[in-house]
Amino acid sequence: MNDITVVIPVRSDPLLSKAIESTPPEVEVIVAMTAPPAAAVEAALRLGKNRNLRVEISDVPGMSAGVNLGARSASHEKIVMLDSDCRLLPGALEAYSKGLDENAFVRGVTIVEREGFWSRIAALGTERLNTVFAANPRFFGPSIAFRKTDFLALGGYDEAMIHGSCDHEFALRLERANRTVFFSPEARIVHKALTYRIDTVSHVGYGRGMAYIDRKYGGRYGLSYCLKRLAPRELYTRAVERGGMSVIRSVLLGGLMLWGYLKDMSAGKR
Repeated sequence: MNDITVVIPVRSDPLLSKAIESTPPEVEVIVAMTAPPAAAVEAALRLGKNRNLRVEISDVPGMSAGVNLGARSASHEKIVMLDSDCRLLPGALEAYSKGLDENAFVRGVTIVEREGFWSRIAALGTERLNTVFAANPRFFGPSIAFRKTDFLALGGYDEAMIHGSCDHEFALRLERANRTVFFSPEARIVHKALTYRIDTVSHVGYGRGMAYIDRKYGGRYGLSYCLKRLAPRELYTRAVERGGMSVIRSVLLGGLMLWGYLKDMSAGKR
């Protein structure tokens, strides 16, 4: 695998070591750190011993800055994005590489660990998304890969987005440029178990990111996405397919997304 770079955007995460360990030692890994504390940088450098790993640092906070820094720094044209709380499964890099031979943008499969009741409910939602994206792939992370030149030609991620949903904003630009996304079922990653706290905090950020998208482009894409979790048809489908707890989770997270959206919209008007 000497034609591919794995980029891990991160500020500070104790799970970074597991993400790195899931990559073969000879594969180029770039840990793209955004406004990191000094201790986190030192820890990342220690993890790079006996590996083809580089640590790059940006003073700009947020996931977008890390993704862009890693893409610019990569030695290879084929780039696989790996969140610091995820790990690659065996054969994933080979599948990504094969997909990138013929396609500029590749979407894979995300498997969420099941540790406790809440994470089991969340994992069911991710499994459904995998099925949806298999039929109609969109370029949302995690479990994405791209060709460096094509990604940067589209401007990379919007670094003004620091709260969340930066992948949605890029996916919109990708679709408006009529670029297709290839789905690779063998490109599989494992995401750490989604706890109640992770789920709730992240969805407030997603809502704020959706507000940014609507301010940037006009229209109501972001608002519609927030309201989707609260739509009666969506709730009915969840009840039938995944049970009542999935409905409760959808209402809770949809409400938090909407709250984040309205909060950010209100702040933007001042």
